[in-house]
Amino acid sequence: MGNKKDWNKIILKKKIAVLLGGISAERNVSLKTGKYVSKSLKKQGYQVKEINVTANKKNLIKNLKKFKPDFIFNALHGTFGEDGQIQKLLDKLKINYSHSSAKTSEIAMDKKKTKNVFKKIGVPYPNDIQVNKVNFRKKIKQLPFQFPLVIKPVSEGSSLGVKICKNINELKRYKLKKNINYLIEEYIPGRELTVGILKNKALDVIELKTKKKFYDYKSKYTKGMTKYIIPAKIPKNIERKCKKYTEKIHKFLKCKGITRTDFRFDEKKTFGKELYVLEINTQPGMTPLSLVPMMAKYKGISFDKLIEKIINNN
Repeated sequence: MGNKKDWNKIILKKKIAVLLGGISAERNVSLKTGKYVSKSLKKQGYQVKEINVTANKKNLIKNLKKFKPDFIFNALHGTFGEDGQIQKLLDKLKINYSHSSAKTSEIAMDKKKTKNVFKKIGVPYPNDIQVNKVNFRKKIKQLPFQFPLVIKPVSEGSSLGVKICKNINELKRYKLKKNINYLIEEYIPGRELTVGILKNKALDVIELKTKKKFYDYKSKYTKGMTKYIIPAKIPKNIERKCKKYTEKIHKFLKCKGITRTDFRFDEKKTFGKELYVLEINTQPGMTPLSLVPMMAKYKGISFDKLIEKIINNN
């Protein structure tokens, strides 16, 4: 059974369903991620079925039961994909899946809950207040910090809905949706850094130099909008802290597979500190412009090898 032909037969027996699309505002990103993952898996000899996830949960369950996968690669983003919902469904169906558990995903998707974790484990983060459509006008009358500031949805990815407001009029013009919580937080000036994790070990730090005010949706998914510097040209102590905090958060939340943690490095120490953790992403994108594949490539890990490692780490 040691020859290559026999091993190919074994690999072909493994059936992997790739969940892509989804119902969130990040559907298009998920479709791209899923397509690249699917292509890689097929190339490696796996039996692959792409399942385009919609709001029809019964249809999803039907497709899964019909295909009977040995493993699920969860390429979904945002609501239902990385907030614990799909994970709970797959747990119920007793199918193994990529990335983190339902409980971990639920916490990591909620920016307020993750900040509570940051506080608990002693990593620095920007101060904030939570608001909604009902109490927004009242709460912004007595803000605990000065402009500019940031407003963003509590549970949304790809920087969707994030806005930097220079004054109260800009903040008042921000359109809040019903039944959604938002964070208003200190705007931390400085450099954008990010660190990925693979198999519980931090990869290299990337600095993101974007043509926009911050690394927003357009900067993330439009070629030429962002310059990626790897490894980031930062002081060694900041590099060590970035990696240390990334591993600490990953470990405390009991994350699996890959994650990515985003930082702001403020050399001027505007609010007394140099480094701030912004958030953790338990299901980073896997497109050609995605950051974790970029970090892995720098380490000599090909995209195909990265996909294989994600599967084998779950």
